[in-house]
Amino acid sequence: MRFLCFHGMGTNGNVGIFLPGPLSTPWQCFSPRYGRGTDVKVFERQTATLRQALGRTHEFVFLTGTVPSRAPGEVDGHDATLGSAPWTNDGYRFLGEDRETNMALLNDLIRSVLELGPFDGVMGFSEGGAVAASLLVEDTRRPFARFRCGIFLSAARPPDPDNIMTGSDRRLDFYTDGVVLNIPTAHIWSPSGEICPGMGRNLALLCNQTLREEFVHLLGHQVPGSVSDEFLSGTIKAIERTVERARASG
Repeated sequence: MRFLCFHGMGTNGNVGIFLPGPLSTPWQCFSPRYGRGTDVKVFERQTATLRQALGRTHEFVFLTGTVPSRAPGEVDGHDATLGSAPWTNDGYRFLGEDRETNMALLNDLIRSVLELGPFDGVMGFSEGGAVAASLLVEDTRRPFARFRCGIFLSAARPPDPDNIMTGSDRRLDFYTDGVVLNIPTAHIWSPSGEICPGMGRNLALLCNQTLREEFVHLLGHQVPGSVSDEFLSGTIKAIERTVERARASG
């Protein structure tokens, strides 16, 4: 299957494609909004073990946001710049602080999907997971890609795509909006840690209970497999079940 991948706030992805084969051999691609590159840096490192465990029949395309952002230098056990500073300045995010940036975001992402696609699903961590979920919601309401599944790693609540287009920052909420996604989804999240404990549960509630897989770990706000193999097996099983559901749906 082919996945479009979104990094967390303050890190980066750069646009790169990892095809079936050696994980260290990316293919270069280009998207007008999100730049060009062959090094997927932080999010590629965060998911390397995870992707390898899933097998080499999947293809991953990584996007980098355009809004400069800072993040703690320690990102999932790795220093984001391979340096010693406690904070880094070469990170990016997808969502900005101004309405114009966010209003342009959805159209830019749709254009990137059409140029780089087709895709079977999305994968996102933290803020990237929220943006990926918004893209799925938009595809549900106004189909443009026919995504078949979503993989969410400690993902934040997604902005409502209808409100993004009007400049609002309202986030979707289960108790207000109910279930908004009815495709197979995997939700990997942790109730522990000092950074964003429990992030991921609210997005899971927005997804059809009969089509979602949840795996809860105790690693805090990080991607299982990025530091150690602890909890990696449960993560893989949840994602594999989601992929199989998506394949079975045609």
